[in-house]
Amino acid sequence: MRPRSGPSPRVLVLTEVCDPTADFVLEHLNQRGVGFWRLDPGDFPDSVDLSAGFDGSWFGELLGPLRGVELAEVRAVYFRRPSGFKTPQGLPESEAEFVRSQARHALFGILAGLPRVTWLNHPGRMADARVKPYQLAIAAQVGLSTPKTLVTNRPDDVVAFGRRVGRIVTKSLSTILYESHEGTGVLYTSEVPESDWRHPGIAATAHLFQEVVERDYEVRLTYVDGQCFAAAIVPDDPDGAVDIRAHKRAVTYREISVPSEIRTAISEMMERLGLLFGAFDFIVTPDERWMFIELNPNGQWAWIEQETGLPISAALADILEKGAVE
Repeated sequence: MRPRSGPSPRVLVLTEVCDPTADFVLEHLNQRGVGFWRLDPGDFPDSVDLSAGFDGSWFGELLGPLRGVELAEVRAVYFRRPSGFKTPQGLPESEAEFVRSQARHALFGILAGLPRVTWLNHPGRMADARVKPYQLAIAAQVGLSTPKTLVTNRPDDVVAFGRRVGRIVTKSLSTILYESHEGTGVLYTSEVPESDWRHPGIAATAHLFQEVVERDYEVRLTYVDGQCFAAAIVPDDPDGAVDIRAHKRAVTYREISVPSEIRTAISEMMERLGLLFGAFDFIVTPDERWMFIELNPNGQWAWIEQETGLPISAALADILEKGAVE
């Protein structure tokens, strides 16, 4: 007995159980009658079964306790925030890593090999795009203004860089989560005082340093398949932390238009990266120059929609609905 009835859904949503951002999109799909199956890959193989054969192309099925999907019927995949693959308790770490790697290569490898599938976004493309030195180079190549940057493990070079550009900040090269008494957080971009330019810890690994860009306001620009949804973020304290995230809710949001040259450059950048969605951060200087800061190919956006009314979730649902019917 199959754990579902009716046609197999054509949209596969890969995300963790508690993901309110994905819910915004799925509500649109429900209203439009677009069939989807929400699956957390972390549930495989504990409560999800996979059986797939290959004869020139992949066929078979993914089955959960209540629903499932025919692999050959999948036409769109929304890759949001899946949890990590779980392992049985008590396994030695070498065996646990074997279990996780087998699950990861099987599930994502088969899905990536399905033909005629629209990915929002493809995990491999996202993995490349989130590398900051790479995205910085692509941004400059398409014509976006970028801050002067240094990546080094040599303190003397940090001193020379700081003297050349003045004030400098440092940011992590990859997203790092840390635990504190306030819960899980991320490392904010922070200014590096001149007294720390020769810090011996710099020699321990690569560090990314950038010039401080004078800020009038910041922009979170959400790109969705050719559309640019932009919101200005103005801190209540203009002399506060350099990282706008550190201001928490002490900011004001407003919808703004995107200059045509920025829109054109972003579209070219996303085409080169092979992405349909991305969350861009810009600093707009007092002389109205848009300075590219970074791109998150799987960034959060729901709070921007709530603050501004920008129809981001509907645009994302459009991609999945279109993929489902093609």
